[in-house]
Amino acid sequence: MHLRCLLLCLIFGLLSLPAHAVERDQAIIDLSQHKALTAGKYANFFQESSAPLTLQQAIEQFDSTPLKMGSGQSLSLGISVAPVWLKVRLLLPANEDPLYRISVETPWLDHIDAWLVHEGQILRHVRGGDALAYSDRPMQYRYFAFESSMPAGETVLYMRVETVGPMAIPLYISEAKLATQRDVSSGYQYGFLYGIMVALAIYNLIIYFSIRHREYGLYALYLLGFVANSLSYTGQLHTWITPDWGPYFQDWMDIFLMITYSIAGLHFARVLLNTRLYAPLLDKLTIGVTVVIPIGMLISAALNQLTIALLLAFILNSSFAVLFIVLGHQALKNDVPAARLFLMCSVTAATCICISTAAVWGLVPYNDFTFKLIELGVAFEAIFLAFLLAQRFRLAEIDKQIAERSARQDALTGLNNRTGFEHLVYPVWHQLVRRKRDLSLVLIDIDHFKNINDLYGHAIGDEVLRCVAALLEHGSRRGDIIARWGGEEFLLFLPDTNEAQANTHAKRLRVLIEDAVIDSGEANIQFTASFGVCGTKDGLLSETKLNDDALEHIINLADKALYDVKQSGRNSVQVASEVL
Repeated sequence: MHLRCLLLCLIFGLLSLPAHAVERDQAIIDLSQHKALTAGKYANFFQESSAPLTLQQAIEQFDSTPLKMGSGQSLSLGISVAPVWLKVRLLLPANEDPLYRISVETPWLDHIDAWLVHEGQILRHVRGGDALAYSDRPMQYRYFAFESSMPAGETVLYMRVETVGPMAIPLYISEAKLATQRDVSSGYQYGFLYGIMVALAIYNLIIYFSIRHREYGLYALYLLGFVANSLSYTGQLHTWITPDWGPYFQDWMDIFLMITYSIAGLHFARVLLNTRLYAPLLDKLTIGVTVVIPIGMLISAALNQLTIALLLAFILNSSFAVLFIVLGHQALKNDVPAARLFLMCSVTAATCICISTAAVWGLVPYNDFTFKLIELGVAFEAIFLAFLLAQRFRLAEIDKQIAERSARQDALTGLNNRTGFEHLVYPVWHQLVRRKRDLSLVLIDIDHFKNINDLYGHAIGDEVLRCVAALLEHGSRRGDIIARWGGEEFLLFLPDTNEAQANTHAKRLRVLIEDAVIDSGEANIQFTASFGVCGTKDGLLSETKLNDDALEHIINLADKALYDVKQSGRNSVQVASEVL
């Protein structure tokens, strides 16, 4: 993420270099008035033009050339530029003698030398930077930093910075106790940010392993990649995990961690938005960017070309910012449901990146908020993308429920089909059997249904089926389960109902059906139905205890009772115990 910020720094740098003022006298920092500050605009600087200079040579050049002051709180000069010298004047009143911390708060600067000079005498020379092992640095700290007291009067800070990577120098000077408080506050801020990111990542990984939808897994990798990238470019990863692995390893790990979240993020975007369906060329371009550039970086690593790999990483991360917006815009044009929120998140994150970039260059005030706005932007993006995924998960669950309901529901009557009936009945059945409670089933068949179809047509036949279904639902009790069993047959499951009670209920339903009338447009149509009933008495079926597998047996007994009705004239109710 920070690489996107620093790539834009190159453009801002070209615009901001002419803004460096040429003044007669260099401003001095009164430490009694400024307990803590970022000192970019107080820094006089120049870049070496040939061989490295000694401190004395640098002092002579500062004295003999016009002032070139930083225009903002941070000094940034580009990538792989010549080493830079800085001069900052510090004034300490006679009645104050606190301990001060001087730090450069970008962890990737390779070599940093700092001198404190008072009245022409070197008070202290400190050497540090990313190229030094942690054990050789002045402080066991993620940035170059050292603490020192200073005598009353004017002390001059000279600093030489050399690096292959981006020359971004936020020089921070503060009382040591304030710096410690700032470190604690920063730790809580990063902990809160990383906690959100990791929690969202774990949550989406769980969803991914549960339902195997790629967008959830890619989103989790995107978040984890950003956390790894942030830990790397803020120096926390090397302080915490890899302090003794050497600067060479750390430099290359930084570069490759910088692209992990971009690769995962781009694939997440194209899968989430289904780009291949409506923008196949854009989809292939996105895939190409995430494949070709990393291959180029691997070749650069094999040839030990750190600068080329760094530039390729810049290109990939910049492509990430641009493609995220382009993918969102293209999805919006094609009415993809997630596109509007996705585009809003992408533009917001890009805006935060630009503000952080401007802060690094001093175009807007440089402070903890503006510098960390890049993390806030990505956190905002991550939270709302998580909301988007949660919404998609909810819609997927609704679709799943609708599909399951459709698979268990008869399309014509709206009643349960066989699958739906079994899904609902078996849990109740097992409970009733274990508790030795009564239960009954009623099998219903519409009389002469084929004749109705032949005489009036299938549309009227369908209307008859819907009418019977509605009457059965109207006449049912809470807890009764009704299904269209096939063709013109219906099945009722009556819990806590013995056979005699089921017989009474079936007779009531028979009358409802017999009294029903359907207007066909030509004539009023009446129809009847036959009923076969089978149930228990005191929890026993024919004096036999039920078992968990007896449901099919009871249905067969009800079918036999129904057959007996059909043979004896139809439009009546027959109980299975009388047939047996």
